[in-house]
Amino acid sequence: MTQHFQQHMKLPFRRVLLGAVASSLIMIGGAATIHAQENAPAPAATSSEAPSPLEAPAETAQTAPVADSEATGDEAPAEDVAADVVPADASDTPKQANVSKPVMFDPAMVTDLARNLATQPFENPHRELPEALSDLSAEEYAQIRFKSQRAFFNPAETDFSLELFHPGTMYDVPVTINLVRGGEVQVIPFSAGLFDFGKTGLSGNDFSTQNYAGFRLRYPLSDVTSTDELTRFLGASYFRLQGQGQSIGQMARGLAVDLAGPTGEEIPVFREFWIVEPADGSETITVYALLDSARITGAYQFDITPGTRSQADIKAHLFFRDRVEKIGIAPLNGMFLFGEQRRRFFDDYRGEVHSSDGLLINNGRGEWLWRPLDNPENLQMSSFLDENPIGFGLLQRDRNFDHYQDLEKRFDQQPGYWVTPKGKWGKGHIELVEIPSPSETNDNIVAYWVPETKPAAGGEMQVAYSVTATRDGTGLHGMAQATDTRIQRLAAQGNEDQAGTRFVLNFAGGDLDYFTKDAKNLRADISASEGEVRNIRILPDPENGGVRVIFDLVNTSDATSSNLRAFILYQDKVLSETWTMPWAF
Repeated sequence: MTQHFQQHMKLPFRRVLLGAVASSLIMIGGAATIHAQENAPAPAATSSEAPSPLEAPAETAQTAPVADSEATGDEAPAEDVAADVVPADASDTPKQANVSKPVMFDPAMVTDLARNLATQPFENPHRELPEALSDLSAEEYAQIRFKSQRAFFNPAETDFSLELFHPGTMYDVPVTINLVRGGEVQVIPFSAGLFDFGKTGLSGNDFSTQNYAGFRLRYPLSDVTSTDELTRFLGASYFRLQGQGQSIGQMARGLAVDLAGPTGEEIPVFREFWIVEPADGSETITVYALLDSARITGAYQFDITPGTRSQADIKAHLFFRDRVEKIGIAPLNGMFLFGEQRRRFFDDYRGEVHSSDGLLINNGRGEWLWRPLDNPENLQMSSFLDENPIGFGLLQRDRNFDHYQDLEKRFDQQPGYWVTPKGKWGKGHIELVEIPSPSETNDNIVAYWVPETKPAAGGEMQVAYSVTATRDGTGLHGMAQATDTRIQRLAAQGNEDQAGTRFVLNFAGGDLDYFTKDAKNLRADISASEGEVRNIRILPDPENGGVRVIFDLVNTSDATSSNLRAFILYQDKVLSETWTMPWAF
């Protein structure tokens, strides 16, 4: 049985919110530049304009509040136009009579950069933006949109297209973006001419000293004529992934470092990307990234395949400048404001507001655990001890629009993310962090894997896994799912009675309907680490399918919390995954 323990922590709200920041700059000398069609971009930055971070003095990264108010950029799709490749001008490379020699790309190049960067003092990647950009509100920033007709890649050769994000508001880290074409590295120089500034009044400004904030890839997911967003990399080491019929929702991250710890979170950023132009007819696109933070650098490879369940196969090679107390592998970010359990009240016309409603775990023993999410009153951390986990993910199981009634966010269409480790991850635990939040603009849910062995200074680590954008996780296993969690406080009815809590759980799917024909042999196995479980009932649910389980929990001691577990059996055959939840009395 997977061991589970929980911590309740009271920390200042600002201190524990995750930082959403942007990425930085590494230039490869001698690389060609690439110019979008009909565009006159600014020349590539020289070393005097953008000093290499490998030579800069160290600074300390600061934790900043996270806000999920980034631009969606969901403008009406426009025709993608191929980019024209233009060699670097000789004036960009003084003391050379001719154009620079092309730099041929090798994945080992990114690994070497990360390894060498780890031997250098850390440079804070944030840069002071012009006031016109830094003062933009989230709504104003959303008006700055890439001109879709300038998208990179030739539509006659590939269905993928590449668009870029402009710096602004919280995105204050310059990111170098390279294309790899025919094996050659081509730097994309910054150009304001690639963007439509809408009603911001910024179209006449000179932002030639800036760099990009990130990028997105589009692909015809809905039908052959569409240009849907497949993925975006924007802010720190965050990235999003969507499949067919899915809207933009939660995020994944490259790495989490000392998240929700007493010393504050260290926030890695992706400083540079190499995007390999897909070969003719390729169904996968590859992106390489250089990660950096105060104590860690890393070389990442993302092989991204679009589809009904789009998937990113990820390899990371990490290098440690210094010892790290807690490293989070394959972190997933979600938002949970409130759900059907209504444990906290919000004056809102919507019935539920969340980008995911539970954490699903397939542990190394083959057990399936479902942990409903919460927006707690205090910071809450839950750990699931394991060895060689099979998978975990933040899922959005509730797909009923009527439960949300949100036509803009479309929570019913947002993807869940499922992480599948590759190879043996050894001993450690899956950690779930739930941060109190008064607003849906904060990503207050994070889940990740924490290895038991703490990384040492000068050490390195390699890890591989996949992230799949799924819907409700159907198909991951054939057992009945825990679909709903409802909670009711019970007042004491007399002097001899004790107050308690009633839990109402719905289980559906798998072979459950088959066994409900013999309901008298169905039973619910309920356990609590503290307190007494009473009044267990199991009822067939003809309206929703499956069964409903009801039980009461009464605190019979001085315990402050209890860990609860519940699953369904027919005689001795387990029919469902295990519902588990911490409860504070």
